[in-house]
Amino acid sequence: MSLQQEERLLLAQQRRGYRRLCFVPELEQGFVEHRVQRIHRRLLLIVSTAIVFQLLYTVLDLLLMPLAVGLTVMPLRVLGILAVLVSFVYCRRPQSPPRRVLLAYIGAYALNGACVALIIHLCWAQGVAMPYDGLFLILLFGYVLLGVSFRAVSVAAWGFCLLFLTLGLLLTEPDGVLAYQGQFLIFANLIGSVGAYLQEHGQRGAWLNLRLLDLARQRAEADDARKLRLLAAASHDLRQPLNAMGLYAQHLLEQSQEPGIRRVSARLATSVEQLSRLLQSLLDYTRLTLPGGVQAKLEVFALRPLLERLSGETRREAELQGVELDLQCADLWVHSDPLLLERVLRNLLTNALRHAQAGRVTLSAREEAGSVLLQVADDGRGLSAAEQAQVFEEFRQLDNPGRNAERGLGLGLAIVQQLAALLEHPLQLDSSPGQGTCFALRLPRAAVGAWQPAKPAGAALSGRVLLLEDDEAGREALSGLLRRWGCEVWACADLQAALECLAEAAPQLLISDYRLAASDDGLRAIERLREEAGRMLPALLISADISPELQERCLPAHVTLLGKPLLPARLRQALAVLLPVAEKA
Repeated sequence: MSLQQEERLLLAQQRRGYRRLCFVPELEQGFVEHRVQRIHRRLLLIVSTAIVFQLLYTVLDLLLMPLAVGLTVMPLRVLGILAVLVSFVYCRRPQSPPRRVLLAYIGAYALNGACVALIIHLCWAQGVAMPYDGLFLILLFGYVLLGVSFRAVSVAAWGFCLLFLTLGLLLTEPDGVLAYQGQFLIFANLIGSVGAYLQEHGQRGAWLNLRLLDLARQRAEADDARKLRLLAAASHDLRQPLNAMGLYAQHLLEQSQEPGIRRVSARLATSVEQLSRLLQSLLDYTRLTLPGGVQAKLEVFALRPLLERLSGETRREAELQGVELDLQCADLWVHSDPLLLERVLRNLLTNALRHAQAGRVTLSAREEAGSVLLQVADDGRGLSAAEQAQVFEEFRQLDNPGRNAERGLGLGLAIVQQLAALLEHPLQLDSSPGQGTCFALRLPRAAVGAWQPAKPAGAALSGRVLLLEDDEAGREALSGLLRRWGCEVWACADLQAALECLAEAAPQLLISDYRLAASDDGLRAIERLREEAGRMLPALLISADISPELQERCLPAHVTLLGKPLLPARLRQALAVLLPVAEKA
């Protein structure tokens, strides 16, 4: 039965009601299974209580009654205990059908009630005035603790009470005492039956509501999964042409010497980069709002190299805006997700450069109270208390009422807040008008290790690159840009072509797109090329959808992962690390 069909049945059942304490067959089976699960959860406690009840009464029989009478009723006590144990064993078997489980459960209860009724009359027949309180306790036990259906507990309770009264009429002279006892038991059953009816009616209503809530949750999870699939597909399909556009624009800018063409090429490259960043922000925020869309992969790493790389990448933008960018960081190691932390810091730096109207931006990290305090501070216009309450809102830009796309979508700080919560790094904002703004993150500190400084940013590239890209436009754009930067490139459309030219190329670096036209993905293609080459070639994987699962696969394979659309500066920096460098003359 599909979710939609079950939901329709549940809603129809709610409208019709269930005064007869019975659902339509499709739902009744589910409710019975639910009831059996509830019984399973407290079966041990119920059984233990029933056995203790019988054992205590057995001890009292032996202590307070003549020994002959106590020994006479003991087999009935033992029979009740054995019935409880057999029922327990049967109900705990996984293969026992739910309805038979309920039958065995209520059968053991009914047998114990019958045993108590027989014990009372057996004692009366031997001249011992056994009170009928034990029978009332059995009634109370069934109506309050058992948790079975109204019909089952009522039939069982009325059954052994009528047995008690029938034996009283047959074996003793009817008198006022028996009439009083019968009246008491009948009224106790009436009260218990009404209570059992109301209890089951409430349980059925609660089960209907719980099932509807569970279906709503399943539908929401299915919608989230569908959105994630749509997001992944849109991410790849939209970034693929953007990636080629950006590479072509950069290639055109570097190749042309005519001022007019260079001016148009520069504007085209800037526009593509802006579009790429806007798309990245929108996709990132959408992924963060979906449950399970982004997962933190915590590890221990050196903080200083990350901050040096970020400041190096951001310095040119700061210089163009006339902002001094200052880095202050000791050799600290932290416990965090480096990819997500980089995204947080990049957004904070971008926010400070574009919106703070500052002359100086400081990126700093220092040890404080056993943790690492990471700060992005500026000396700009600052924020009022009202503005501080608004800066983390989605699509909110305090200094961009005209929605100038060059200044972003207003999602940067919203993404920062969500990522900080995901990483469990407390985020603090300290600002006042005219006094600048400081965003602070507190990270867990890790044991200090050693790190290697990055290669010079101004180094020229050289090396042999084997490129695997099934998209013709992307392949042509990326290979052209790599050749422009000084690399020898063998560009292939599929794995077979790459294997055929592997010996001729003798590559020093493998670059592959993740989603290839063939059945194998880019990471498997890299592994196959490494096997054929007989050595662990440095490798770069390019993907439009950088999922946590893909990151986990790349780390043990020693493959550098870059997202689409490729920013030329990020690509060049990765190549500077993976390829041999030749210093410019």
